Amino acid sequence: MTPLLSIQDLALEFNTFDGSYKAIDHVNLDLMPGETIGLVGETGCGKSVLTRAAFGLVPTPPANITSGSVKFEGREILNLSPAEQRAMRGRDVAMIFQDPMTFINPVFKVGTQLVDAVRAQRRGQVSKTEARDIALAMLDKVHLPNPVRQFESYPHQLSGGMRQRVLIAMALMAEPKLLIADEPTTALDVTIQAQILDLIAELVEDMGISLIMISHDLGVVAQNCGRVAVMYSGQIVEDAPVKQIFDAPCHPYTKGLLGAVPHPLHASEGLKEIPGTLPNLYRPPTGCRFADRCTHATAACSVKRVEQITVADDHRVTCTLFADQHVDA
Repeated sequence: MTPLLSIQDLALEFNTFDGSYKAIDHVNLDLMPGETIGLVGETGCGKSVLTRAAFGLVPTPPANITSGSVKFEGREILNLSPAEQRAMRGRDVAMIFQDPMTFINPVFKVGTQLVDAVRAQRRGQVSKTEARDIALAMLDKVHLPNPVRQFESYPHQLSGGMRQRVLIAMALMAEPKLLIADEPTTALDVTIQAQILDLIAELVEDMGISLIMISHDLGVVAQNCGRVAVMYSGQIVEDAPVKQIFDAPCHPYTKGLLGAVPHPLHASEGLKEIPGTLPNLYRPPTGCRFADRCTHATAACSVKRVEQITVADDHRVTCTLFADQHVDA
């Protein structure tokens, strides 16, 4: 089966007054039709930049894609014109951003923005009346209370959870093939977080779309994704089905992340921290970027660049510890 999204050898850097900040380092990632994948890692590891760069949402300059390929349904995206990329976004690929108040215009009513989004996505093929009906139907689909009333409201008149539902409705009105949810529950209380996550899972299943969920919360990923890609300092260090990640993690960084999650049955043991600090991406290490923090590192780890190794069926890891366990994909 041809991947819906195929990112190959993608590298991106930001040109700053201090030099080139190498944010994404030769990343490979495939997403199949109907697949759900969680992108996890600590703040600043490149999760959001990776997905935004893939669809032309990182301004160039200061960003500069130095190598790689991004294909959607076999079509190269990086070679498309800005107009062609805009036509793809919303219609084929949609994104739910972290803070809905940042991405909903505060001076226009919710309904006005939804109608404009429908007409833009459908290239003027529907009237304002038809667009209004589509928007109201989607507000009802995302379980927004009293859709007609909220349609006539300004964003500041809605709660955080309601604004997030509006953003989800806006993203899904064109029935895209791929949905990218960038930490969609940030700043929401726990109860509303659960409702939003359940809603996304329900819509993804009902509409048959693929999902990339970006999150710090490993529990969220375990509940909502079939596969996990773990990022560290601009690299994907491990990529495997969710069960394998949690039951048999390979990369020391993945093990460190899982060890830092509090466990109710072992509260007395405290949290396990990952020693050291993140590498300087203005001058990244020539070898493994995690080597200075890894308790299993050897001299070779700091010298030789590590390539992605397939250690089991659909389980890949970027670590020299598994070089002798390589199996054919």
